[in-house]
Amino acid sequence: MMNRRVILIIILVVFIILLPGCRRNAYIATPDKKSTPAVTLIMTDLDSAYALGEGIELRMRLIVDSPKPVEIMFPSSCPAEFVVFLDGEPIWNSLEGMACLQVINRVSLEPGDTTEYATQWNCTTKSWKGVTLGKYTVQGILLSNPPIKTEVQTIYLVD
Repeated sequence: MMNRRVILIIILVVFIILLPGCRRNAYIATPDKKSTPAVTLIMTDLDSAYALGEGIELRMRLIVDSPKPVEIMFPSSCPAEFVVFLDGEPIWNSLEGMACLQVINRVSLEPGDTTEYATQWNCTTKSWKGVTLGKYTVQGILLSNPPIKTEVQTIYLVD
């Protein structure tokens, strides 16, 4: 009985020690396995001003800049999110209230490939309250491992 406990503890300790060493580092993989800025993520088709209450389509484009194919790993079924900020504070997130399956998904892209992600912001906040006229900022985030963010873009809600 004592020998079983000792063996079980040894196996458990070995498993705990070796498990972190088995994890792969997070990077956008290229065939040579070097971590490189192989892709560009940009917000597209975003006007500078919108009428208050108008649905605003938020769109971003992923562009493969690498001369070699790249592989992007997504840790869930939700590949992208968009966040709207007011005075630097997030007021809306495209994934708010959504369920994302925890499934690892690997996507291979060839040089020059582009992929687009889009959602609609209906000018509400996290609490479903309407927003007011003014200056807002928007950012798209590719939920890859590691995540990639677009530059923050400014939009205005006007009459």
